[in-house]
Amino acid sequence: MSTVLAMSVRTLPNLDATRDFARRLAVDLQIGDIVLLDGPLGAGKTTITKAIVEALGGAEGTVTSPTFTLMHHYHGSTPVVHLDAYRLHGPADLDGLGYAEASENAVSVIEWGERVAGAFTGHAGLWQIRMQHAADGARLIEVASPARCAVRWNEPEVIKGVVVPGMAVSPEGLATTPIIIPADADGRDPLTRAYIANHRQTCAFRTLSWQWLVVALVVATAAGVLACLVHSMLGAGAAVGEGAGWAWLGDPAAFVIGAVSAAGLVSLSGLIRRALRPTELPVTQEAWMSSGLVVLLYLVLYDPLIGVGILTGLLCTVYLAAIAFRLLALLLGGNRGLHSDDLTAPAGGWPMYTVLVPLYREVNVARNILVSLERLDYPRDKLDVKFLLEADDPATREALMAVFTAQGGIPPWAELLVVPHAQPKTKPRACNHGLARAKGDFLVIFDAEDRPEPDQLKQAVLAFAHVPQRTACLQAQLAYHNHRQNLLTRWFAMEYNVWFRRYLPGLARLRVPIPLGGTSNHFRTAALHELGGWDPFNVTEDCDLGVRLHLLGHRTQLLDSTTWEEANSVTGNWIRQRSRWLKGYFVTHVVWGRRPLWLVNRLGPWAVWGFLLSVLFVPLLAATNLILWIYASIYATLVGIDWWHGYPLWSLLAERDYANERLSWPMWYGGPLEDSFLGPASQVLFVASAVLLAGNLAFIVICGLAGRRPGQRGVWLPALLLPGYWFLISIAAWKGLWQAIVRPHYWEKTIHGLDKPHS
Repeated sequence: MSTVLAMSVRTLPNLDATRDFARRLAVDLQIGDIVLLDGPLGAGKTTITKAIVEALGGAEGTVTSPTFTLMHHYHGSTPVVHLDAYRLHGPADLDGLGYAEASENAVSVIEWGERVAGAFTGHAGLWQIRMQHAADGARLIEVASPARCAVRWNEPEVIKGVVVPGMAVSPEGLATTPIIIPADADGRDPLTRAYIANHRQTCAFRTLSWQWLVVALVVATAAGVLACLVHSMLGAGAAVGEGAGWAWLGDPAAFVIGAVSAAGLVSLSGLIRRALRPTELPVTQEAWMSSGLVVLLYLVLYDPLIGVGILTGLLCTVYLAAIAFRLLALLLGGNRGLHSDDLTAPAGGWPMYTVLVPLYREVNVARNILVSLERLDYPRDKLDVKFLLEADDPATREALMAVFTAQGGIPPWAELLVVPHAQPKTKPRACNHGLARAKGDFLVIFDAEDRPEPDQLKQAVLAFAHVPQRTACLQAQLAYHNHRQNLLTRWFAMEYNVWFRRYLPGLARLRVPIPLGGTSNHFRTAALHELGGWDPFNVTEDCDLGVRLHLLGHRTQLLDSTTWEEANSVTGNWIRQRSRWLKGYFVTHVVWGRRPLWLVNRLGPWAVWGFLLSVLFVPLLAATNLILWIYASIYATLVGIDWWHGYPLWSLLAERDYANERLSWPMWYGGPLEDSFLGPASQVLFVASAVLLAGNLAFIVICGLAGRRPGQRGVWLPALLLPGYWFLISIAAWKGLWQAIVRPHYWEKTIHGLDKPHS
């Protein structure tokens, strides 16, 4: 509101005084009156709205933010229309909301009223109220009342201090510039250097050792060939295959034994190397990766049909284990999480709460998080908000400072921190600087586009008070407000609903490490300091932190409170985001798979199995999904053609075509001429493939049943089209795995602000 004339000014020392002010205001409100509320974050606009609704006969507890629907209706002795004009571009947008009809027989309360003030010029029942912060948690409120109330409202009511009527008062003592955190003498980030020094063995600054991968590849191949040669020379069995000099290589059992033995030797060499040089990173997993690749290539070359069949069946078996585990978690995940209906302050009052807001190239949505923070129902003197900015992103810094400058400066409950210009340029690196300056007993991360429910911080405090001390993290639910935008957002929203409302609660009941969400995870700050913060080199620092919490004996539980986010609505942007997530899952496994025996000893076999199924298999199975679907589509087409030409279906699946008359090939090898080792293996894996198909169908049904939230519709058609979504995930997985090789620490930026507002 650029110019306010004939305003009285009053000072309100606390929230109770603000509510009393709103109740006195409600006495003078009449049907058709319009109350325009303006002011900075935390000034009390929502507090005033709640008190007005209650004073006019409505239930204050029913008042919620109209951020997503833009307009709410509350019934009482006098109806109230509550409008959020922040996302409106001007008075003309009121027509699209149907505001005129809705407000005809009601009182209107409009937050961010300056955006639509032009629509009410000269209105006889117009109230203009502007709030500002003052010292010691007080609020300055300027009031311009209708002419009929001029006698009562045009004189200032000074509750605290001396106020000059009609004068705009600016808060004093507020910071006007960000805090610049310097790099060290070498131009590096000091916290990142310290993290490497303290967490070298579990830090993702190095991933796989390519030298040891190559060494293991050569040694495994040589050992497999040598094993076949020795077996042939000893005459332990007839070689399979034809041709003069190379028949002795046709001994798959010997080759597999030789390659596996080589993996063990190379792994042992890595252990000896690390014992001699303790600062070196473990390299045991590289040997098993290379040996597994050598064995699979050998089987395909030995007999392409059997080799491809076994490879496919092996993948299907792993798929089956992953699907069975996920179905078990979904079955057990009916608990929505911790929730308190009574939000009475705990003994000793509300504790200090730190909120980290990492921002990088978020000009489009930077102001949105300010609006969301304003709606938090938490004492401002107990808030410690850290806006974390990058040194090479002046645009976002200027956007935030423009808002704060208009308010007189950065509010006392917030700091703008500019982290050093250094690599890696990741969200966890910025969060570590926020943690280093955190004042709160508890800490939460909100992204730029997040819209947490107003009572989420209070819900977290009360939940922490009723759980064991070892519960160090509460993960709130994430959901998407723009799920109806297109098919991609419907898929994405359905996936998130299943993940946060069913799957993660199931993992908590299974007592396995929980891959956290990247936002709205609430921590005991002391536990984060114990962990040393986040791994600045891991692009899914949330997943990594979930494992580290579990390793130290801490536990994660779910919080029944929702943070609304923007679902990625553009395919290319979505693939960039998902490829980063899947790359981070793979890197997290590489980091914690360096010492497998140590990991089993610390976590236990069951938790390690859960870790593999919920972390490693996510990117690997997503990548192989594309291969399996292409393979299955081609195979089903060829079988269909042969079946159309009169061949029995079981004959196509289980009998070799020695006459080369068919297009398809069998999946089941059980004849007398088949290899005694590979034939039975193919039969087991054939059964696994059939069960996999049934598992995928079951997962589609589960997504249709559990993939919606209350009020969301249109789930079943996207559920039936899920194979298309899995195809996109597979493309993202291949991109992520490739980047894990060439750019493991690159944080591929997700563009926000692409959602379309819905009324």
